[in-house]
Amino acid sequence: MFPISSRSGWLLLALASLCAPAVYGQQQAGLPELPVLPETSSLSAPVPEAPTIVISLAVFSTYPSETLLDTCGDTEATQGCIEDTITPEAFISSLIATSWFTEIKPFGNDSDYELLIANVAKQDETSSISEALSEKPSEERHFTELTLQWRGIEIDSLVITSQVNSNETPTEKAIEPLLSWYKHVIESELFTPKFLYHALNASDYGNHLSVPESLGDFTRLDTQLYPDPFKGSITRYTHPSFEDALVDVTVYPILAKLDTNAQSNKANTVNTINTENSARTDALLHQQLDEDWNKADHVASARNLTLSQPQPISPFNVKGLANGWRLALKADSPVDDPIFATTYVFTRNDKIVKVATTFPSDFSDDLANELIAHISVPEESMLMQQVRAMLK
Repeated sequence: MFPISSRSGWLLLALASLCAPAVYGQQQAGLPELPVLPETSSLSAPVPEAPTIVISLAVFSTYPSETLLDTCGDTEATQGCIEDTITPEAFISSLIATSWFTEIKPFGNDSDYELLIANVAKQDETSSISEALSEKPSEERHFTELTLQWRGIEIDSLVITSQVNSNETPTEKAIEPLLSWYKHVIESELFTPKFLYHALNASDYGNHLSVPESLGDFTRLDTQLYPDPFKGSITRYTHPSFEDALVDVTVYPILAKLDTNAQSNKANTVNTINTENSARTDALLHQQLDEDWNKADHVASARNLTLSQPQPISPFNVKGLANGWRLALKADSPVDDPIFATTYVFTRNDKIVKVATTFPSDFSDDLANELIAHISVPEESMLMQQVRAMLK
């Protein structure tokens, strides 16, 4: 996470509204003190030593797929494949007992991630007869399919074959395929933003986002992905002398059909002359700042601060490159010095580029100009093409 230790830094960023907008009308649980940013995954340790994955995971039982039934049919057993020989409750109980995830929600409906489990087994008739005669447990071969979805979209599926004794309890039978799946989770980094973005064909910010290493006296601290491809990436810049002086650059896709006028002029290079925004684009950018104002007002009210705008939302033009908008905020406290924040929004390709600073516009205008002159963002992703095709 970004190391912020100052007393007032969280409020500065809250006023600058550094979180990207909620997706599909879902309201964020509450404006956090700082943007909740994922750390680069380091889950490469063996399963027993792996840390708990900070995810709310809904778990469901599902019907076996053709792939699972075909796998079961490839055995030499003489009986048909039987569904749910390991009960869904056994899988759920075993998952909860492992503490691999911060939260397991059996049959939950409000988690981004959902794990669908199908299980079949086939027991050899000769083994059953031998067990009955010898009173010794026989071996069972189970086939378990674990399918991971994100908001209803499949992003990974794995079929696991496990060999167990017939006299083992259901939870004992369930843990072996779950262990194999969890090893796959760790090795493939299934629950990282990087995996999610790739699985959904979202924008590749790692390779196709280019931001300057410095802005004036500010130095780039890090660039990270939000755990949601509709919120994109965030880059933070820090000042060597002033810990409260921060610049955040958030890049995320426009959650609307693209402006045809903007598309015709999307080659935003130094040589671009026609950068006029359409009324539709200006309305979209205004909406981003209106949402920021509402969030900042909520935070200020909760902290007994008086929020004001030293100047109204106004156009901000980077000559020859882009036309954007600027929101300047001031929060007055009865006991502390005033707090300032300035936010700028632009469009680039199919993305919103938001520059948020923790100081007045007199000091941040030049930084916004420099940033827009040197930033390059990914082109429209396959994910957003599909999403926009469904929008009215």
